[in-house]
Amino acid sequence: MNGKNQNMWRSLAMSFRIELAFHAANNEGTGGTNVMEPRRITVGDKEYDGISGEIIRRHILENFVKLCQQNNVPLHNRCKGLVPDRGRQDLINWAQSQNISRLEPENHYPNATEHLIKNCALCDVGGYLIALERGDPVQGVLKRDSCFEIGWLISEHPAIVDYTQHSAYTTQIDEEGKLQHNLFVQNMRVGVYGGVLRIDLDRIGRNDWWWLNPKSDSNSNGFEEYALKSQDRLKRACLLLEAIKEWLLSPTFAKQTGWLHHQSGLLEGSIVLSKDGAAPFVSPIKFEIEDCKPIIKRNKDYKEILQKIVSQDTNHYKQYNFDSPKELIEIIDKIKKEELRCP
Repeated sequence: MNGKNQNMWRSLAMSFRIELAFHAANNEGTGGTNVMEPRRITVGDKEYDGISGEIIRRHILENFVKLCQQNNVPLHNRCKGLVPDRGRQDLINWAQSQNISRLEPENHYPNATEHLIKNCALCDVGGYLIALERGDPVQGVLKRDSCFEIGWLISEHPAIVDYTQHSAYTTQIDEEGKLQHNLFVQNMRVGVYGGVLRIDLDRIGRNDWWWLNPKSDSNSNGFEEYALKSQDRLKRACLLLEAIKEWLLSPTFAKQTGWLHHQSGLLEGSIVLSKDGAAPFVSPIKFEIEDCKPIIKRNKDYKEILQKIVSQDTNHYKQYNFDSPKELIEIIDKIKKEELRCP
């Protein structure tokens, strides 16, 4: 976890396949009709089912916030509700307490970032973009990138979509005194999806702006690269990994009330750890040209491709494969205990 210790893992990546059936997880809207259209990705003359990474990220962070609360990890009050303007009010409060009216990079960025990271695990792990403008008691911009990224879930076969008609009753009464109802058409999808994600373990607890005012023998008021102790960084990393595991075992999306997906138990993948730089991943789906037409299909060799990468430097990389939900639980728990050494 410490960037200066090459014996610790700095990045974790996961490639996985998951089956979701009879769901309406991600939609583009109705386009002025009564038909709810699913989000799709067009490749050549075929359409593939797509589920936005933003939705997945949102629900992983919901799990993370819950775990932080259960484990007494600090969060801003508003961040407990995953508000869009993450850290904004706390930054204003901090600046006012320091009599700061405008944020300046060299003078304030390291201090403000350290404050936000120490006091909120969600600001640390999930990142933020705080833009304070005219009308705010403080002006300036402060940014932090997320410590983890996740891609869209994309079906490894053309989209399989069915439509069903429903009635939505309203509280309005028509001229004959009858309860009005509106017809709408909802989609239902089935598919096996490929997904990828990556955690920048080394960035958790790292003050992005420490270098503007580094601590040294001649600068006792400067900043360390990391705003948190190693144990606190490890705790947040392990809770994030646990939040991802919880999501994979019981995925949550938009549009689930009455449309909760069915799961067959198909959940497989590969996890790679890296000691320096971003951990590699290989998508379980691939793009090909077939009969002169572009298509997406299953990448059956993604685990083997990763194994070849890892085998080039086993001191630098480590790979874990799983072929079932049970194995996922066992491997995540093993990584937390033996590799990350979670407190």
